[in-house]
Amino acid sequence: MNADIILKNGKIYSVSENDDISRGAAIAITKGTITAVGGNQDIQKYAGPDTKVIDCKGNTILPGLCDDHCHASWTASAIMGCNLFHVYVGEEYKTCQAVIDEYMLRLSKYIVEHPDEVIIRGAGWNLSNFNGASGEKRMPTRHDIDKICSNKPVILESFCQHNIWINTKALQIAGLDETTPDTETGAILREEDNYPVGVFQEMESINLIKRQVPEYDFSVDQYKQVIRYYQKNLANNYGVTMINDAMHTDNATAAYRELDEAGELTMRVRGVYTLDYKNHQETIKNIILAKGSDNRGKLFKRNTIKIFLEGEMSTCEPYDENIIKTCGLTQGYNGRLFWDDNELICCMREIIKAGMQIHIHAMGDLSVKQAVECLCKAQEGAETQQRNVIAHLMLVRDEDVKKMAKANIVGSCQPRWMVYDTDVQEYYIPFLGEKRALTVFPCKKLLDAGCIVAFGTDFPVTPPPNPYHEIQCALTRSVFKDAPDYERFKGKVLAPKEKVELKDAMKSLTWSGAYQNWLEDVTGTIEVGKSAELVLLDCDLENIPVDEIYKLKVKSTIFQGRIVYEG
Repeated sequence: MNADIILKNGKIYSVSENDDISRGAAIAITKGTITAVGGNQDIQKYAGPDTKVIDCKGNTILPGLCDDHCHASWTASAIMGCNLFHVYVGEEYKTCQAVIDEYMLRLSKYIVEHPDEVIIRGAGWNLSNFNGASGEKRMPTRHDIDKICSNKPVILESFCQHNIWINTKALQIAGLDETTPDTETGAILREEDNYPVGVFQEMESINLIKRQVPEYDFSVDQYKQVIRYYQKNLANNYGVTMINDAMHTDNATAAYRELDEAGELTMRVRGVYTLDYKNHQETIKNIILAKGSDNRGKLFKRNTIKIFLEGEMSTCEPYDENIIKTCGLTQGYNGRLFWDDNELICCMREIIKAGMQIHIHAMGDLSVKQAVECLCKAQEGAETQQRNVIAHLMLVRDEDVKKMAKANIVGSCQPRWMVYDTDVQEYYIPFLGEKRALTVFPCKKLLDAGCIVAFGTDFPVTPPPNPYHEIQCALTRSVFKDAPDYERFKGKVLAPKEKVELKDAMKSLTWSGAYQNWLEDVTGTIEVGKSAELVLLDCDLENIPVDEIYKLKVKSTIFQGRIVYEG
């Protein structure tokens, strides 16, 4: 049978489960499947009069890439709302007030440009500007926003989705005041008379707003617009053909499902349910009853429950004494875990018994310790193989790395955070002290211990969702040459011993992501019989300077045998 597409004169680079690198120059694709891999002459025989032949001109061919932890649907807030990203206390904005002034300037422009908006939404503000890491602590308040807009609800999400900042109108609509009780997890920041100041931290507190303000969420049609935009401009153009959307609303879920059923998705999407701590027993029961109801199409599936173990990082040792003093924290403060171990283990066992995957948010080494130990206990006696996931892994004890490997716990790492940059200098060092801060975001020690490591961008927390940025960061652990803070941090390497090789990074972006999502038999490597999901780069990846990887571009992306992007 003649091939539909042939790629020739390329350089195949595909890393297997066993770390072998598959090579070759050409690939034949028929009816969406890879039907042959080999040299140019080997593949030529599959050419027919209607075969599309792509001359790769010596450039690299990769398997389709996976973003194993991102927030694609949350892009709606960044695209359709007021953009508050990339404002930091520093040389340009020297004080907390200067940062707030910039946020309010952007907000006022947005309001003028969107006079018909019933709810004013925004995203991207950064709590670390205000939490004392800069040496100054001055939290934003509802009054800052009220000066710009007092007649409509204004809801501004932080860049990390763990905080919202709102005006008085939003508080009134939500029915919140000085009598509103504190939540068990997270925080409602308050004024002297106990009235909410306008900043809500972590999901339980945030949901007091989101669930009480009518029409706060975007519509299904709006999410469909955003997902179409995302897969074209933030996924396929980078060679990404599979994502794990690590938190999405019911409307976003419906949008994914409808796009899948309509045949409009050009990437595989794995979604999650988010476990509500306050009502976790009821939440798990409802999720298990709903299991499979969203899996109507072929590309969007949801069989994972996400659990937050912390908000701020929870660490085994106290925060640095200076930040404790600046922030007025209790002596020896080390963050706060949300869960009791026994409650957590019981929840995990129910999830595992139901045949669902667990995806845990854990940054600090205390929360990672809790995640690892509780997963190990919950997985004991499980009848099926477990591929549970711990995401972020900012600090990890050596003993927990070994336990992760033994228990087959997947490490979801974000390489864009693995560099010595402003975040390290202005946030991690003040909070952790220099010694601990310079060990954050390990990677190689996870791989050396035998852990499966998959890479994710956590976009839009760290834009753009460019996997080649991830590769370079994992290999160099240094800032890019054209980064705004390059001159300040050039030559500095974050935890040099944690640098990985190209093969490691590529496996984490391909096979490991597929494995995490139970798709390694379908995609993740370039093999005969697998779905034709391929990326053609504009260069020979193995022969460009390592500090230039972040600049490379994609020439073509193929998904299920169709060309879905051409650059």
